[in-house]
Amino acid sequence: DGIRYCLLSRGLGDVYKRQGFITYGLLTWSDVMNLQKDNDPIVVELYAQQFNWKARYAGNDNVLGKSNVRLIDIDRANILGLDENDPNAQDDVITTELHLPVNRPILFVLSSLDFIHSAFMPHFRAQMNCVPGLSTQFAFTPTKTTAEMKDSEGEDFEYVLLCNKICGSAHFNMQMKFIVESEEDYNKWISSQKTIQNSLTIK
Repeated sequence: DGIRYCLLSRGLGDVYKRQGFITYGLLTWSDVMNLQKDNDPIVVELYAQQFNWKARYAGNDNVLGKSNVRLIDIDRANILGLDENDPNAQDDVITTELHLPVNRPILFVLSSLDFIHSAFMPHFRAQMNCVPGLSTQFAFTPTKTTAEMKDSEGEDFEYVLLCNKICGSAHFNMQMKFIVESEEDYNKWISSQKTIQNSLTIK
């Protein structure tokens, strides 16, 4: 009876431990995936395409405009297929570099224009698949600027976005460096970028 009681107690202890780990994992996953609007996150969409990344910032309204691959018009520089009739798209900003303000929540929306890719930010331990026709997302708050990391890790340090899915012959080269900076410097940078409304070529 003593042995049976001991085994039962140990078994129940294992069950409770597993329940604790699962609950903790689910709560953490919810924090990463479901950032509340009350946190005032900056919304950035990352587009994956062999073998490069593009970023789309949601602009002053912080709402991404509608997009569709069928609306891509290279001649007009509408490289991501934004709906030009959508008011929320008019102030969106498309860039080939990523700037983030320190200590500000960032909500990343992830898309792919061709194959399955995987957005991997090793310094933030964040990774999510980019799937054609489907939007995925994750969120985090950067807490150290690039300059602070260079001071502690060396001048060669760079935050980087990588593709972590083998997507073709130049997969190794599919990366985007990005800068974490003060909110003041970020605001200067974003205000210097052209919005969609001002960057499309008139036919």
